Formats: sequence, C-alpha cells, structure tokens
Amino acid sequence: MTKIPLNIDKWLDSFELLRKPLNELTETNQRIWGYEDNARRTDVADSEIASLKRNIDKDNQKRNDLIDTIDAILKQDIEKKVKSIDKKALLNSETPGSVFDRIIILAMRSHSLKNEIKRKDASDAHIKRCKKMLGEVEDRSRDLVKCLEDLLNDYYSGRKRLKSYKQHKLYNDPELNPSLRK
Repeated sequence: MTKIPLNIDKWLDSFELLRKPLNELTETNQRIWGYEDNARRTDVADSEIASLKRNIDKDNQKRNDLIDTIDAILKQDIEKKVKSIDKKALLNSETPGSVFDRIIILAMRSHSLKNEIKRKDASDAHIKRCKKMLGEVEDRSRDLVKCLEDLLNDYYSGRKRLKSYKQHKLYNDPELNPSLRK
C-alpha cells in the first residue's frame, strides 16, 4: 500500500476499517497507470489499444466504487462519533475518498519520477527536469495530506458534514450509453 503520512487512528477506532479499500485503490490505480502507459504506444495494434481502453474503463469504475466505499466507512464512523451533525453545516467540494485517491496517484507519480532520476541512460537535462517535477509533486502531496487532515478534523468536530455522492459512470452501462445500444 502507498504510505500516506497521516495518523488515521486519530479519527477511526481502527485503521483496519480503511486498510483493505485503500490497498485495493492503490492496486487499481497502479493497473490503470500501466494500461494508460501502454495505450500511448504506437507499436501495437489498434485492437490492443481498444482492449486497454476497456480495461481502463473497468478499473476506473472499480476505482470510483472504492472511493465511495472509503467515504461510506468514514461517514458511518463520523455519524457514530459526532452525536449531532448539523444538516446546515458546511459541505466540502471533495470527499476524503477522492483526496486519498489523489494522494495515492501523487505517490505513484513520485515513485515514477524517482525511477527516472536513477536512469543511467538519461541526460542531465532530463534528470534535472524530473528532480524539479518531483519537488513539485512532493510539495503538492504534503499539501493534500494537510488538507485531508484538516478536512477529517472538520468532519469529526462537526464543523463540516460529509455528504458523499455515488459516482455514476454512464459510459459503462449499456442501458445508459447510447453508443452501446446500437
């Protein structure tokens, strides 16, 4: 699992509640990353690209379902601990599950940039560029972790309320995607 420098036990009785969906989210994002990389190749048949796109769609649906699962676990825990949640309390534009997802993707980007920096065949300019990008990615990651911590503090103190919305991906459903009904 991607190491997220956040003490989640501060809010949850047991991190075990989130361990499985966070591990699955990491694995799913890693698969999507690999599919995306391969889908950009120009030396493979169009049928291979189409297959990769279908795999991306399938795993992207799983990714969104896992984000929803993470939010549902947190919502249930918050409702158990915060005795009275004001229905008029502020909402946030992004749920914790979405922020976890973004942090995981940034960790993957950081890992890839570190590998690029270690390449023996890379030019000095390439390594310099990757180091600059890595610094920006790590800065953004630290900021997102802090934002997530602040958001969880707001939820568990009752200053904000968590309202999660199911991600409705219409393109995967033959009944909702007109192109699949032809």
